[in-house]
Amino acid sequence: MTVLIFIAVLAVLVLSHEFGHFIFAKKAGLRVEEFGFGFPPRLLGVQRINKEKRWRFIWGPRQEKESEKESEEGDTVYSVNMIPLGGFVRIHGENGGEVEDKKSFGSQPLYIRALILVAGVFFNLLLAWPVLTAGFLIGTPASVNGGNISGGTLTEKGVMILEVQKGTSAEAAGLKEGDYLLRFISKDNDILQVSDEKSVQDFIAKYAGAEITIDYLRGKKEFSAKAIPSVKPEAGKGSLGIAMERVGIMKLPFHLAVWEGLKSTIRLTVMISKALFAFFGDLFTERKMIVQLSGPVGIAGMLGSAAQTGFVFFLQLVAVLSIHLALINIIPFPALDGGRLLFLAIEFVKGKPISQKVSNIAHNIGFAMLILLMLIITYRDILKLVK
Repeated sequence: MTVLIFIAVLAVLVLSHEFGHFIFAKKAGLRVEEFGFGFPPRLLGVQRINKEKRWRFIWGPRQEKESEKESEEGDTVYSVNMIPLGGFVRIHGENGGEVEDKKSFGSQPLYIRALILVAGVFFNLLLAWPVLTAGFLIGTPASVNGGNISGGTLTEKGVMILEVQKGTSAEAAGLKEGDYLLRFISKDNDILQVSDEKSVQDFIAKYAGAEITIDYLRGKKEFSAKAIPSVKPEAGKGSLGIAMERVGIMKLPFHLAVWEGLKSTIRLTVMISKALFAFFGDLFTERKMIVQLSGPVGIAGMLGSAAQTGFVFFLQLVAVLSIHLALINIIPFPALDGGRLLFLAIEFVKGKPISQKVSNIAHNIGFAMLILLMLIITYRDILKLVK
């Protein structure tokens, strides 16, 4: 199930990114040769024939001769491909060729090409907005301070774990952020039905050094775990190692949900941008930050955990991943949209484009480096799972 969730989320994120390139290219009057779900080989496609004003089916992998025929006779090929990990768009002349063709990417003014490149990033940021809006409509966890908050209705739910500190008994017990604490039971059958943070703190302090049972809610399922609160916890860490708060579920009406969704998208974009700047600063100064990266395996695990915790947490993670994809793509590194924008900036300064040969070499090297980095991170993620 985790793998299917990962594939579905990846498809939505990548397709929304590619759709941005696609729709802006279409609006600019360029010929878009293909818009595909998944990656080749092609399974099937549909295409509108210009002269006859009808649609035709195209079966099997793309062939060079057929590709030329498709471009001459019809509009965009909409395809379904064998590898369902996202999607792609193929714009006529995107690699710098066909500069004399008015419907070619290479023949367009700099600002048109820049807008088409930025469109993918914009659509990933745009996707986060309705996703977060849906979370506010369904109901998101909020601190309990009263009934109505800014026009929304707050229904009390319980004490939720906000953070699990590393190297603590809570982490060893398998507790996670988003879990709701239900009850604590000591070995002598002293039972605490959790109602607030203070009662939990008092219970943990009372039974520090002794084994206790913790009943908690994750998603819609109830679990039990055993833990031994530390008598002398490390500085900055509690006896159990959790941060918690009494929360409820806040639902907003549609107009407020849309507004809060927009504000949250902007706030997350700023926060993630700052985090990326800090990450790259530390990467070049301390050279040890690669351990913080997660590859496909790690992201799949996070999506699976979020789905178990609750649908709203899952939606929030999808929004964060969409914003991450947007901001990473705008980095001025070859093979990324940001790298292509950098080449356009150089073209603007020089007054002429970088040679196609140099451009292709740079993007191929950049792509190879990104693939190598992804393989290293994925290998490390797999080692974590094995351990």
